[in-house]
Amino acid sequence: MGILVISWNFPPRVGGLENLIAGLCCGLKKKHSLVVITSWASGAADRDERVLRPRWPGLPVFFIFAMVRGFLVLRRNPEIKWILGGSALVCPLVLVLARLLRRKSIILVHGLDVIYPRRVYQALCVRALRFCDRIVPNSRYTLSLAEEKGISRERLVVIPPGIDDGPRPSHGAEEVKVEFGVTRKKVLLYVGRLARRKGLKEFLQNSFPRIVAEVPEVCFLIVGGNPTESLVHHEDVAGELKGQIQSMKMQDRIRLLGWLGDDDLAKVYRAADLMVLPALAMKNDVEGFGIVVIEAAAAGLPAVATRVGGIPDAIEDGMSGILVDANAYEDMTRTIVNLLHDGEKRRILSDYARKRAAEKFSWERIAKQYDAVFEAVASTAPSDIERR
Repeated sequence: MGILVISWNFPPRVGGLENLIAGLCCGLKKKHSLVVITSWASGAADRDERVLRPRWPGLPVFFIFAMVRGFLVLRRNPEIKWILGGSALVCPLVLVLARLLRRKSIILVHGLDVIYPRRVYQALCVRALRFCDRIVPNSRYTLSLAEEKGISRERLVVIPPGIDDGPRPSHGAEEVKVEFGVTRKKVLLYVGRLARRKGLKEFLQNSFPRIVAEVPEVCFLIVGGNPTESLVHHEDVAGELKGQIQSMKMQDRIRLLGWLGDDDLAKVYRAADLMVLPALAMKNDVEGFGIVVIEAAAAGLPAVATRVGGIPDAIEDGMSGILVDANAYEDMTRTIVNLLHDGEKRRILSDYARKRAAEKFSWERIAKQYDAVFEAVASTAPSDIERR
């Protein structure tokens, strides 16, 4: 059977959602034929003729292109039975195409795309979720947000993001530390977009100086950059962090590495001792899952993170990492210090985190969960859709 994927987020755009959609497509291709309709992106040079993009940037252009090309693709390919939307943003597109051409509609939701507060967006995109065949939240937390928007529980199926094994550096941890200039250091690591909800500024203010006082050999590597292509986040958090690091006079301990390629990122995971995700509880922005925690776990890196949003689905507290309450900086400081001093505890967490990531979040396993959703909606009669 075939699947039409419609998603604004897709590589070469950078981010967790982009990686999720790309990984899911790779997993589904093993069993299904796929056509992907996505947005224009700088530097995109798709060799795959089944990845379709408009020639110009912009959301209106993408919507028009996706509607027209989606209609043509579905008319010409009757074997395509399902339309898979990458987020709530594309839900109206998916729903209209599904109604017109009698296909089944499935939408992934991630957290922020459910609660984004603009009235027009809520009226069009979020309300349309109620009429789709299935909605796939990435965590129990995102499921709860969807239910609050009036989506019936019977249409919701939680499926977490998957992960790839990715490249593994051939060098040992100490050799990699030499390459990154952190020899004989205890390395904390953050990876991800520099959005304000990630809580890095507050972590540097409230926890890091006290960690340094108790673990003088500690350093902090921050991988990521401003979400310049985001439709929602426009803050210069990278600039703010750079100024904050200078004012703290900790340039020798805190390094902003920007975005890294897969090979260098694998090396950084090898060099690090502990992942940190100090996310904040914010009203209009949420951490739907915390995929970087799972990616780190796959590399054998345990995490200390806040008990916010969907992060508790990504970390098995006390087993693959440690959860603390948001803004509980004394608890976070003490937890990190204790783990940096206790190599055996880190090793135990590391072993379990790696095993859990491989067993629960491999794309092979995740793709099978999507297959179950496809099979379930395939049995839904067209008249059921039309009566909603």
